[in-house]
Amino acid sequence: MCFSAGASFVLAAALVPAGIATLAKARRSAPGLLPFAVYPLAFGVQQAFEGVVWLGHTGGDATLTAIAARGFLFFSHFFWLAWVPFSVWLTEPQPARRRIAGYISVVGLLYGLSIFLPSFLLADWLRVEVVERSLDYKTTLIYQDVISRTALKLFYAALVVGALVLSSDRRIQLFGGLVAVSLALTYAFFAYAFISVWCFFAAILSLYLSVIVWRDARRV
Repeated sequence: MCFSAGASFVLAAALVPAGIATLAKARRSAPGLLPFAVYPLAFGVQQAFEGVVWLGHTGGDATLTAIAARGFLFFSHFFWLAWVPFSVWLTEPQPARRRIAGYISVVGLLYGLSIFLPSFLLADWLRVEVVERSLDYKTTLIYQDVISRTALKLFYAALVVGALVLSSDRRIQLFGGLVAVSLALTYAFFAYAFISVWCFFAAILSLYLSVIVWRDARRV
């Protein structure tokens, strides 16, 4: 979580076992939802990385902070941009929607790489600061002098939320709507640590996908 190491590790401790159980249940009884069953576990690992970022930052360990921050950034700036639309593409039965989800997956993959790779490879392209008791991941972007960061955030949100609401499964559409609401609340009240706080809200919301998987499994 964005507010302390303890909170991050508590959330990770809840999500990781829930995610593992959800994946196992989806493999056995709800294979059609398997791509979405990945979400809770992935968010749990991401929150664990953020807990380590806190430990490194508060302990003055620059190396630990840098490694953990890049682990967090892998999920926040690359994995979700690619995996969310890809999970819709894998599960979507309607050809037109599936085709659009495929296009969004490619765009998300390339966009994510353009953000994550420079920050991963260049040490001074990622800094972590504590702002208002939250972590702020300050990235240098290759096109930041051409496109505003607000526009880039909106593009990020459009890819993720757009892919979810594109799904013909109303439960996934609802999840997309909830993610959109959490995005709006984050931008309104926590813009100073946008990505960290939004990922926290989304991590909690991912438990809804676990509920969907287990409900589907009971119908088999």
